[in-house]
Amino acid sequence: MTTNSTIKWRPIWKVWIPIVLFLIPLILEGKLLGTLFTPYVYGLIVLIAGIIYFLRLRLWHAPVVMTMTTIAIWTYFLAARPVQTLETFSLIGLHSGPDSLLWLEYFMNMTVWFVILIINFIIFYSLGPVLLKALSLEKAGIRLFKLAAREVSSELNGFTGRPFRAGEHSYKRDKIIGLASFLEQKNICTAEFPGAGIRLIFSMGISPLNFKYRNKLSYVAFEDDGSLNIFISESDYKQYKKQYTFDQLCELMGKTFLRFADYYDNKIENRIMIEMKSV
Repeated sequence: MTTNSTIKWRPIWKVWIPIVLFLIPLILEGKLLGTLFTPYVYGLIVLIAGIIYFLRLRLWHAPVVMTMTTIAIWTYFLAARPVQTLETFSLIGLHSGPDSLLWLEYFMNMTVWFVILIINFIIFYSLGPVLLKALSLEKAGIRLFKLAAREVSSELNGFTGRPFRAGEHSYKRDKIIGLASFLEQKNICTAEFPGAGIRLIFSMGISPLNFKYRNKLSYVAFEDDGSLNIFISESDYKQYKKQYTFDQLCELMGKTFLRFADYYDNKIENRIMIEMKSV
């Protein structure tokens, strides 16, 4: 039986962590050194993170939100502390001209920052919920793959790019629709209705919220004829540290969702969340 470290490491952030990682260095730098590198370095990291999350999730929301966050951070410190900013830049050889301070006070004042802050609020209100949902789905996808891998007992072969028939189910369509609605509400997966069946889609990389790539993502399909089909994408499979037996992995992923369906059918949906949080 495998452990919870079956998936390659990746950062999964809680909302408060980036704030703490910004404020603590900012305060310490100001008290100990009197310089102002933190907001500009932090802004650069946020900008790079936006690019990384775009490449990972394939959602343009990430670079837009994080780029505007970077601009808001930089603009605030340019407006609120122009002298200290110029002095800090001079320490790394970025010397300012005689009119630099006047230019900052005229073009990068608090009024400009306030306008940018309002734009940020509008953008985050519009795009933030989608990005946060995508991050929750990614986290849930990691947990689903950990759950499936817990009982994998062999490493006989690697990935094969085909759907796997994992057995049968006895649930009517309306019951699976209810399950799908519950799982979507809890940001565990997204549902698709391709015709004769219901497909529950999840991923550790490309977000299921990007409809362009949905056909390439992992899914569990509850077919109307009672069959249960599993597809695990190559990109998800490569996130495992070991090459687990693919058929067994698919079978156990199917059993995971059958348990979820049984919990839902017996009105003990809380067991789904307990199991998800166990890994």
